[in-house]
Amino acid sequence: MMRRVSSRFLGEKKEEDELTPSVLTSRIGPKIASILESRGEKIHDDSFLKIIRQLEFWYADQNLPDGELLALTERLAETASWRVDDETTESKFKIPKVRFGRTELQMPIITCGGMRVQETWIPDHIPLIKPNKTKVVQSKSQRNLEDVVLSCLNIGLNHFETARFYGSSEVQFVNALVKLMDEGKIQRSDFIFQTKIAPSGGMKTADFAKQWEASWSNVAKLGYIDLMSFHCISTDGQVDTVLSDATDGIYEFAQSLKREGKIKHVGFSTHGSAETIMRMINSNKFDYVNLHRHFVGDYHAAGTPDTLGGQGNAACVKRALELDMGVFNISPNDKGGKLYRPSAAIAAAIGPEMSPIAFAALWSWRIEGMHTVSVGFARSSDLDEVIEAARIYAEGEKVSKELVTAAVGRLEKLAVDKLGKEWCEKGLLNIPSFDEESTDGIMIGHMLYMHNCLVAYGLHEFARDRYAMMEGSGTKWNKKVTFKENKKNVL
Repeated sequence: MMRRVSSRFLGEKKEEDELTPSVLTSRIGPKIASILESRGEKIHDDSFLKIIRQLEFWYADQNLPDGELLALTERLAETASWRVDDETTESKFKIPKVRFGRTELQMPIITCGGMRVQETWIPDHIPLIKPNKTKVVQSKSQRNLEDVVLSCLNIGLNHFETARFYGSSEVQFVNALVKLMDEGKIQRSDFIFQTKIAPSGGMKTADFAKQWEASWSNVAKLGYIDLMSFHCISTDGQVDTVLSDATDGIYEFAQSLKREGKIKHVGFSTHGSAETIMRMINSNKFDYVNLHRHFVGDYHAAGTPDTLGGQGNAACVKRALELDMGVFNISPNDKGGKLYRPSAAIAAAIGPEMSPIAFAALWSWRIEGMHTVSVGFARSSDLDEVIEAARIYAEGEKVSKELVTAAVGRLEKLAVDKLGKEWCEKGLLNIPSFDEESTDGIMIGHMLYMHNCLVAYGLHEFARDRYAMMEGSGTKWNKKVTFKENKKNVL
């Protein structure tokens, strides 16, 4: 039995004794192997590897007691068996749903994001290299996407989010959903479809309409779009354009589509500063918002003033909920600290009761009150940790909130120990935003936020990637033109 489990981890490698994880050769290795073997046929190979890596971390790095390690093995194996269990049991687990603000939609607390599963990122408007839609929907990636969509629907995860500029994602998701409808497996009312279209600052409505028509040519087969988002509204110019009350403006154009029944609800997504996001929310023109709000920091909004004396997007989330907007948390697993490859400090502080991915979701729901979190699924096995989070959520507010609150306490203590109490409370406050001319476009607050991530939580890879993005923007900064011109072109 041990050899079968070990061989599955190693594949065809020969040096089994040298490469076998130490947890499998420990005194409780046979018991761990027995637990995994009992569910072996139900666990996807990708899930199996994730389980072994987690067990090795808690055994070799954290010296987890035997009893707790066996309990962890049982939990991980049970969670990873969701697909087969849900196919064979009458009382299938379903992702809980909540009211998505004023839209009145019953939104699953997990959203299937469409950024990682598509065939290509190449836009369909570039001559010569644009993807052939017929070939795309006949590709191997399409079969994988269909598996992801069906796996999601089988557990009640029925919100699919894509965008005009996610390469072939939009057309592939539509094709998969239409195929399921044609086969009689689902009806149009069984799912929520969101797509996003990006306006630039100063864009003419006619140009936005062309983007809409290109998107609608992909989506029309669905009959309507549940949630249409203005995509990546992150600059003052974009805000001015979208919020214009002109009768021939972009916002009014979206309202006309709503009156025609082509879209049901209008919202926006953003990667901007807290100040920019608050301006969009306070307009009260939108039914929902897609934004970043993460425990370790709020992406580009981290370290930017929120107009109310704080920093980041906490106040934006609170205000959106006050206005009864649906609140969608963008990419907590990636932009919230690359939690699919968590640092040892993060994983240890959160504890073995839940994975860092599960923690991020539970923190979003139970602490911040957000309605849904997006997960960019590349394969159906990526559902493992978020299903774990949803099951903990379903145990009730008392159990799940106590669990996540305890983890928050350990994480906050770790930060205070590393950074100091005063810095944790005030270090990112009252720092001018990169939108202000006094900074010359330098993201001072964001760099201090990355400092926090590095020192407190050891998020080296995450901080490096964030800094690389800033360096990329810096190469576009032209000292020969005004701050206002640079801001328009770069920020």
